[in-house]
Amino acid sequence: MLYNQNMAVKTSRHNIKKDSISAADYVNWGFIHIENKNYDEALKCFNFTTELEPDNPQHFITMGYIYEKIDMLDSAKKCYEKALKVKPDDIDAMLLIGHIFELQGDYHNAVSQYTKSIEVSPKAVEPHYCLAVLYDKHDMYDEAAEEYETLLEIDPKHTKALHNLGRIHFQDGDYANALKYFQKVISLEPDNINALNDLGSVYEITKNYIQAISTYRRALKVNPIHEETNFNLANAYFSLYLSNPRVVSIDSIIERLYAVLAQNPNNRKVRDLLNKIKSP
Repeated sequence: MLYNQNMAVKTSRHNIKKDSISAADYVNWGFIHIENKNYDEALKCFNFTTELEPDNPQHFITMGYIYEKIDMLDSAKKCYEKALKVKPDDIDAMLLIGHIFELQGDYHNAVSQYTKSIEVSPKAVEPHYCLAVLYDKHDMYDEAAEEYETLLEIDPKHTKALHNLGRIHFQDGDYANALKYFQKVISLEPDNINALNDLGSVYEITKNYIQAISTYRRALKVNPIHEETNFNLANAYFSLYLSNPRVVSIDSIIERLYAVLAQNPNNRKVRDLLNKIKSP
């Protein structure tokens, strides 16, 4: 990679000396600067690209990305707006403006921007997803669920939407639908540890402890040190222990909880469970 970068820089410099600079030269050089976190130099390169190719919205989008990297959000938004001026139906530019509004805490303008992008391209997946996630973040679960469902009509295999919709149903206490959506995610991504963990939580809250334990153990085969799953597994084992002490070793539960604390000494849930186990 370093060899290729050096060759690209040398090629660009060679072209500069020959007065045959192209926008592609500046793009290549600019991305090398981005990779090396030389953002000021990257901005200079892409500034030249916008002069050479002022009708290419992607150059303005890349400049906006660079401004985001250095926390100049207003400048980033202006670049995305320039991209939109060049190409008024550019969905990427619309979504990026909405993203800036989100970062600035401007919820209403973010919603408005994402809604506009849906109006421009109703069958595009990403605008629906961005709007759904925004609703989700602000605890507007009915609106979020509606957007996820609309998205899934377009792309039934969108695992993030399936997973998030499952979580909304779980929060609503609709465990049957939560189970359905988490199982769909796992059918598409068998090693999705978060979906496995959430599926285990459905089994656990419905007191199907054997199935919960089996699912948590499957998740830990993907990532043996996943903090939340290790806690959940210990908790499920403890629930099973309370109903049938002969089938579970309390010492193994405590050992697992201390292993989690070794990763994160501030895990309050683990400490609370340990206190509960040790209390007479």
